[in-house]
Amino acid sequence: MSTDAPLFPELEIERARLAYSRVCRDAMIERLSAVDPEASADLITKEYIEVTVADALEDLRTPGAGDFFGRIDTEATPRLPAERWYVGRRHIEDAAHDPVVVDWRAPIAAPFYRATAVDALGLTFRRRFTLGVDADGVNDLSAYLDEQLDDPDSASAASGIPDPVLAEIGAARTGAMKEIVATIQAEQDVVIRASIDQCLVVQGGPGTGKTAVGLHRAAFLLFEHRRRLAREGVLVVGPNRVFLDYIGHVLPSLGERSVRQATVLDLCVPRVEVTHRDSIDLARLKGSERMLAVLANVAVAAIKAPTEAVRVPSGARTVVFEAEEVAGWIADVLRDGAGTGLGINRRKEALRNIAQRELLRRSGKDEAWAQAGVLRSALTKAWPSQNPQTVVRRLLTNTEALAAAAAGIFGADEQAALLADATRRPAKGEKKSASRWTAADQLLIDEMNSLLNSPPFVYGHVVVDEAQDHSAVALKAIGRRSPTGSLTILGDLAQSTTPAGQSSWDVVLRFLAAEAATVAHLTIGYRVPAPILDVANRLLPMTEVDTVASRSVRVEGEAPTLHLTTTAELPSAVAAEVAAMRHRHPLTGVVAPEGLFPAITEALAAVGLKAVGEVQDLAKMDVPLFAAEAVKGLEFDGVIVVNPHEILDGTPRGARLLYVAMTRAVQTLHFVTDQPLPAVLTDETR
Repeated sequence: MSTDAPLFPELEIERARLAYSRVCRDAMIERLSAVDPEASADLITKEYIEVTVADALEDLRTPGAGDFFGRIDTEATPRLPAERWYVGRRHIEDAAHDPVVVDWRAPIAAPFYRATAVDALGLTFRRRFTLGVDADGVNDLSAYLDEQLDDPDSASAASGIPDPVLAEIGAARTGAMKEIVATIQAEQDVVIRASIDQCLVVQGGPGTGKTAVGLHRAAFLLFEHRRRLAREGVLVVGPNRVFLDYIGHVLPSLGERSVRQATVLDLCVPRVEVTHRDSIDLARLKGSERMLAVLANVAVAAIKAPTEAVRVPSGARTVVFEAEEVAGWIADVLRDGAGTGLGINRRKEALRNIAQRELLRRSGKDEAWAQAGVLRSALTKAWPSQNPQTVVRRLLTNTEALAAAAAGIFGADEQAALLADATRRPAKGEKKSASRWTAADQLLIDEMNSLLNSPPFVYGHVVVDEAQDHSAVALKAIGRRSPTGSLTILGDLAQSTTPAGQSSWDVVLRFLAAEAATVAHLTIGYRVPAPILDVANRLLPMTEVDTVASRSVRVEGEAPTLHLTTTAELPSAVAAEVAAMRHRHPLTGVVAPEGLFPAITEALAAVGLKAVGEVQDLAKMDVPLFAAEAVKGLEFDGVIVVNPHEILDGTPRGARLLYVAMTRAVQTLHFVTDQPLPAVLTDETR
C-alpha cells in the first residue's frame, strides 16, 4: 500500500481512475485515427471530416488531455440521482460515449469553480487534485484536498483560497503565461461564462488574472458557440508583440488554435512601414477624439461642387445642370450616406445614379448617359476617388488643408506642432512623396480608410487586453472589428500609461460604439504578494483615476528592499543585484528608464549575463530588460526596479508607470537607485 494512504486514503482509487481516463483517451485517438474521409459522399463532406478529425486528434494529443484536476459529487433530488463528475481540460469518453472527464467549459463543471459552503450549487462534495511526478518520472496524482460542501460547519468547507490553488498561483514562472483552468476562482468564472451578446468590461488590478480570464473566456465562448464563432472568428488584441508572445501558448493549450492574436497596428489597413516615433505630446494629439473630427472633415474636403453649369449635348438639344443643382445632389448623397456604413469613395456611385436618372428624365433617351462624357467628367472632378495614405499625408504636411479641416478643433499651436513634425518629411535621398510613418499615423490611415472605403474584416467576438492604453483613434479601429458589440474589454484604469490612454470606461465604451455594456470588477489579487501589493497600492491616489485597490490572497512574502548606490556605480549595482536574485529566481526581470539601458546592458555582460527585450524562449543567461512602458502584462518571479524616482516624475502617468513596474513581481521586488526612494514608498520599504 502507498505510504500516502494515511493522509489520502482514496489516492490509489483516484490514480486508477486517472489511468482509466488515459486509456479512454488513447482509445478515442485510435477510433479517430481509423476514420476514413475517403468514404465520404462528396468532397465538401470529406474536407469537413478531415479538418474535424485532425483538430480532435490534436486536442487529444496535447499535454493534460486525459487528466483531471477536480471531482464534484452532486446531491440526490426527487428527480435525479446523485452523480459524480471529474473535471479536466478535455472531454474524455468511454467506448459507450459516456463521459469519463468533462471539459471545464461544460455547464456541469461550473459548480466546481463557484460552489461554496454558503451556496453549494447542488454539490455535496468537491475534491481538488495535485498532479506530481512519480519515481518513474510519470505524471500521477500525488495529493488531494476535500471540501464537504453539504456540511457548513466542516473545516474543509471554509471559505478562502485552498492551499493547492495558492501553491499553483505562487509557482515559479517560465516566461510564458499558463492556462489556469485548475485554479479559476468564483469571481473569475462568472466573467468567463458571461453572455456573448454584450460588451463586457473587466476592471481588475495587478495580478487579479484579468488577462488569463479574458483568454479563458475566449476559449469558453468558442466551446459554447462553436458553430457561430467558427464562421465569424474570434480576435484577441494585445498591447504589443512581446505580450502576444507571452500569452501565445494559452489558447492552444486550451484546444483553441483558430483565434487571431494581434496588436491594433496589425489590424490596420492599408499597412505602412512604421519607422519613427512621435513625441508624447504629438502622440496624444494624434490619438485624441478631436483628431477623429479633423479626419472626418478632411475626408470630405476634396468633394467640391462645380462652379459653373454642366452642359450635356443630347442630339439637337443641350441638357443643362446648374452648379447649384449638382451641389444639391452632392449634399443629399453626403447626408443620406452618413448612416449606411459605406465609405465616401463608394458613395460616389449614388451621385452617378442621381445624375443618370436626371439625364434620362430630361433627355428621354436611354443612350444619353453613354454619350454624356462631359457630365461624367464633371462628377469625377467634383467627387474624386481618394487614397487613405495620400489624404493623411496631405493633412499632416499641407498648411491650408490642415487649417481648413482643423478650424475650431485644433488651435494654432497644435496645428503648428503637427506641421513641424520632422518625421513627416522624407529623409535626404528619399523621393519627395516618401513618408516616414509613426504608429499614430498608421492608426490615422486606418481611420481614413474606413471613412473612404469598405469596412474592414470583422469578427464574432473581440477580446481587448490593456484596453485603457488605447487612444480614441485606436479604440475606434478596434470597435469597427466588432459591429455587433460582442466584446470583452480587459484593463486597469490605474495602469493607463500611454500618452493618449483613457481614464474612464465610459469614454472607452463611447469610442468603441458599444451600447449594451456591463462592468465587472476583479478585486482579488493572486499574483503579487501582499507585502509588495500593499506598497504599490499607495501610489493609487497619485494616478488620478477612480478605481478600487485589489487585495492579495498571498499574505506571506517579502516586502520590497532597497539598494542605494552612487550614480557611477548604479549599472554595476544593478548587475550584481540581478546575479544574486537569479540564484533564487531564474526568471528575474529588470525595469529601468530607457536611457540607462546601454550602461545596464554593458554591466550585465561584464558578469556573464545578456540583456534581452523578450520573455519567450530565454537562454540560460538572458535577462529581460524593459522600460516601464513596455513591461505591462508581463510577470517575473524577481523584479528589480531601477531609479524609481525617474519613473515617478510627478505626473499621474509617472505614478501609473511605477505602479505597473512594481506589480510585475510574483515573489521578490528590489529597488536599486542612486537617489532616495520617493516618500510615498519609504514608510513600508526597508
